[in-house]
Amino acid sequence: MKKRGGRWLLIGGLLLALGYGVAGLYHLRVARGDLFPEYSSLRADALGVRAMHDAAGLLPGRAVVRWLRPLDRLQAGAGDVVFVTGVDGLPEDDWLALDRLAVSGARVVVAWRAEKAQDGDRESARGLKDDPWAKKEKPEKLEKADKTAKVGKKSDEKKKTDDAATRDKRKPSRDWAFIEPTDGELRWGYRIGRRDLLMVRMGEDAVRSEDAASNWPLMLARWRSDLYFLTKPAEGWKVWYRRGTEPVMISRTRGAGSIVLLADSYLLSNEAVQRDRATPVLAALLGESRRVVFVESHLGVEADSGIAVLARRYGLGGAALTALLLAGLWMWRRGSPLAPIIPEDEEVRLTLAPTAGLEALLRRAITPAKLFSACLDAWRAQATAGDRRRLDAATPPAAGTDPVAAYNATTRTLSHKRIP
Repeated sequence: MKKRGGRWLLIGGLLLALGYGVAGLYHLRVARGDLFPEYSSLRADALGVRAMHDAAGLLPGRAVVRWLRPLDRLQAGAGDVVFVTGVDGLPEDDWLALDRLAVSGARVVVAWRAEKAQDGDRESARGLKDDPWAKKEKPEKLEKADKTAKVGKKSDEKKKTDDAATRDKRKPSRDWAFIEPTDGELRWGYRIGRRDLLMVRMGEDAVRSEDAASNWPLMLARWRSDLYFLTKPAEGWKVWYRRGTEPVMISRTRGAGSIVLLADSYLLSNEAVQRDRATPVLAALLGESRRVVFVESHLGVEADSGIAVLARRYGLGGAALTALLLAGLWMWRRGSPLAPIIPEDEEVRLTLAPTAGLEALLRRAITPAKLFSACLDAWRAQATAGDRRRLDAATPPAAGTDPVAAYNATTRTLSHKRIP
């Protein structure tokens, strides 16, 4: 008993140590945030925006929310700011949802993932500037490619297993070889392009434009994106910063709210907040908001709706722990009985004959003196008439005769042959 109990205690201690180590490792990974995609508010390293999220939460009178559900379910209005960072392409449903939020009175801040210029971008940019708002007819090859991509997208909608590593390797969703205005661009009155925007005199940084406030930084350091915007003058866009001669940060009113577009998400990242913090610009983006929403669903970070989530939501964690405790007690009870086990002598060996059960029954029910008569009565029921006559003619054994001797005498009487 002591040996078995000590073994179970050792196994339990090892399991507890293993669980503690795994929980510590998981806590370190989650605290660092490198499990999450770039420009996520859950990421604490240089590529995340957690510093902006935590700083907004420290401001008085502001509530900070991480949105982990589809954008079309988000409700926001006056006094709300919605940050959508690390964008490299959104579906039309998300653009419609963002437009609905802006019209309702919210400020929508959309920041793209930085992209470097590629070969052939100069020709695409030239064609974009010639007629940026006309929908051109796509070449036949590109139409076939789009149809194939749509079919593949429908088949993969149920298999959203993108993590940070695969997201870094995937290509931008926009086809820069043939740039066609999307419904979102036509609705908001802007076009996004890509070409080499390096400046000769001012370096690579974004420079403050005439529409920006005078107390804003003259330059935004480390602006490395070659994306830029083309705007419709009639839509009332204001250019806050330019890189080269192209706008890279623009703003406009939309309905009861406003829209701010950034061609690079670096301004909102943890690295920028630590090394190149543009406090006036960040304060202007937050404004006098009462609620700040950081959208995570477009990055692939979504909330699960399984049994565990529902249990936590309705406060059933204690019931789950109780069930686990009862299961552990049941396993312990099955493996180690509460009653002490009597030690057995290793030298004791039980040898039972095949007729041991019958012998024990006869010893308990019939005395030795009546054994022969009981056997004789059982025999008479099956004996022949001649055997019964011979047995009746013979002299019966005297009372108290040994059952074995009486049996032998009766056998000699009934035998057809003479037994010496």
